[in-house]
Amino acid sequence: WMIEKHTQRPQKLNVWAGIFGSQVVRPFFIEGNLNSVQYLAMLRNQIIPTLQNIAGDNFGTLWFQQDGAPPHFGVEIRRHLNHVFPGKWIGRRGAIEWPARSPDLSPLDYYFWGYLKDQVYRTKPQDLVELRLRIVEEAARIPVDAIRNALSAFYHRLGYCQEAEGKQFGHLLYQFR
Repeated sequence: WMIEKHTQRPQKLNVWAGIFGSQVVRPFFIEGNLNSVQYLAMLRNQIIPTLQNIAGDNFGTLWFQQDGAPPHFGVEIRRHLNHVFPGKWIGRRGAIEWPARSPDLSPLDYYFWGYLKDQVYRTKPQDLVELRLRIVEEAARIPVDAIRNALSAFYHRLGYCQEAEGKQFGHLLYQFR
């Protein structure tokens, strides 16, 4: 996420958000370039406590999935995820290996981020403060039914993935059957 200004260094904002059940797990932010030290602190101090609060007694049944971004791949990150989600995290070198750049099976990638960006950038935010505010507000406005629909699409996408023998299947999503 960026605020483009006529400078050599646009302002950047890293955003983490999740989906648990049919609700959005609130966005968390890091300004500038994300590294594994910052991400580990975010996991420990914000993301995991929030998930524990939301999941309550069901936290032990929770699976955690992350993409293959380099900051997510640090040794300390993986060690921490192995400790908190033993055998129940999906990502590079996780309990379930997740290939880099494979957005077709992640509801956050095939629905959430695109929808959220469309809403946030309807008009250009003036600065990072406004950008953060819009992200939080628009994430909270996503209808529960829209999240449920995105999650149910996951099962259809699994079928397409099997049909394509694990290869790219985006072209199958738009065929009339």
